[in-house]
Amino acid sequence: MVPIRLLFSSVCIALLGSAQALTPMPDANLRTWANNNFPGCIVGTSIDETHPGVIAATEIDLSFAGAVSNLMGTQVFVNAYSMNVSGNPITTWMGPAGLIQLQANNCGLTGTFYPPISIVHLTVSYNAITTLNLSNCANLSSVYAHHNQISAVVWGPNASLGSIDLSYNQLSTLGSNLYLPFLSSLNLSHNQFAAVPFGNNNLTSLNMSWNEVTDVSLLHGYDYNFFADLSHNQIAFVPDLSNAKNVDLSFNPLTGGMADTGTRLQTLRVSDTQLECLPYLHNALVTLYCTNSPLTCLPNQPAGLVMSAANFGFTPAVCTSTEPCYIAQPMLDLRVFLQGPYDPVAHQMNDDLRAQDLLPLSEPYTAIGFTYSGNGWPDVFDPAVLQVTGPDAIVDWIVVDMLLDPVSPGDAIHYSRPALVQRDGDVVALDGSWPLPLNTTHGKYRTAVRHRNHLGAIVKFGQLFRADTQQVDLSNYTATACFNGAMHGDSLLSNWRQLWSGDVTFDHVLRYTGTDNDRDPILQAIGGVVPTAVMTGVYAAEDVNMDGTIKYVGVLNDRDLILQNIGGSSPTAIRNQVGFQ
Repeated sequence: MVPIRLLFSSVCIALLGSAQALTPMPDANLRTWANNNFPGCIVGTSIDETHPGVIAATEIDLSFAGAVSNLMGTQVFVNAYSMNVSGNPITTWMGPAGLIQLQANNCGLTGTFYPPISIVHLTVSYNAITTLNLSNCANLSSVYAHHNQISAVVWGPNASLGSIDLSYNQLSTLGSNLYLPFLSSLNLSHNQFAAVPFGNNNLTSLNMSWNEVTDVSLLHGYDYNFFADLSHNQIAFVPDLSNAKNVDLSFNPLTGGMADTGTRLQTLRVSDTQLECLPYLHNALVTLYCTNSPLTCLPNQPAGLVMSAANFGFTPAVCTSTEPCYIAQPMLDLRVFLQGPYDPVAHQMNDDLRAQDLLPLSEPYTAIGFTYSGNGWPDVFDPAVLQVTGPDAIVDWIVVDMLLDPVSPGDAIHYSRPALVQRDGDVVALDGSWPLPLNTTHGKYRTAVRHRNHLGAIVKFGQLFRADTQQVDLSNYTATACFNGAMHGDSLLSNWRQLWSGDVTFDHVLRYTGTDNDRDPILQAIGGVVPTAVMTGVYAAEDVNMDGTIKYVGVLNDRDLILQNIGGSSPTAIRNQVGFQ
């Protein structure tokens, strides 16, 4: 088959008269169009190059102009940058040398098509082109060549291409020498692809529906608005969808399931598949379509998800723990020591408050002004836990505070809950169970611990919490990274560390003197006059060493710990809680 080439060069003839330069225009329908749009430009079977209208024209619209087949003569429109010849049975090509936009839809084009070298925006849809040769088009920005018979594309230096539509063709590969760093929109639907051809950091729209795709390993788009239509293919397994915002996987087997849906996904379509279980659904998800699939419940419920039986094909419900599609919430294996009751010889804490039956039967933090965040907690306090002795004996109530990782939180939401700490430092649920359940979303968190008369501590780096148990050991210097000075005992000389004691006022600062200091409340608690007085059998913040007794002076008094923890020499020094934002 003889290739169809666009010949964009000036063809000049001898001047006829002193005022005119005539160029042949053999197509009668083209001459009629020209004379109607630029009266007086046609002389016989030629067009006058010097005609003012011809010279001034910037756009040539020949669409459905009356069966124009020969474009010879259009090259005289030297200032034209756009030409539309759609709906004409073009057999002979010609055009302005500086043409940057060409529309030639439904023109009966066949064989290999060579666009003009200068072209930027090319539209040649609804033809019978078999090969699209772009090898000389260095300035191409967009190509629309859908509804052809293209089985091959010859690429060139097309690095500026941002949009490609090659749908409804016969492509099974995009070929070699493909370099499209700025491509944002790619439509390859209704072809013969077996795999997603490539991923691209700037891709915002990918349509590969109605192909034979089984391999989506290269699927990714890093733009926050990435849309992918992969419906009507043969995809069995879908890997991480990265930053996709809208994904259509309907009419695929999906027998191997799906990996992570991505934290930015807002719309997911998995209707008419064999998908048995959904992956974890992230916070961003708003719309889910999964009708005519064997799904019967949701692994979790994002806050903004439209809970629609019409969209799901089943009555909206979250999977229970006995169902195969259940996805567990995060669990925490946490260990921490409190300096006040800590025994450095035994490397355990004393449980004097429990032994004296002084521990309250409900969490004490709401009463002192702390507000919990998140969805609450599933466990209920069991008084029997206070009967346990030995290393698992309860020392006190604490707050576990899960704060968002500031860099990449994913689905994390601020979550806090009360818990109980044992003598050996293990943190357990209110019923004594371990590990500690976190009734919150999957995501990246920084674990923090707060106590009613100790400075809180927070890990330095976030951890990804999913349907598993994450370990955080605040008791061991080498186990979990915290901020410098955040805990007592942070030293290369010892692995053991504890929360700083003495924050009697629960304002996250240790002060020995001055306004809101932590020493004066101790004196006030014993009467405020006689410093040698003692108050026993109490559960109070002023009991800094947590032995059930408030003492201002003498052995095991509660005042000295505060002075020691701010430095031990300058009573005006302070110690701040470290690492919290």
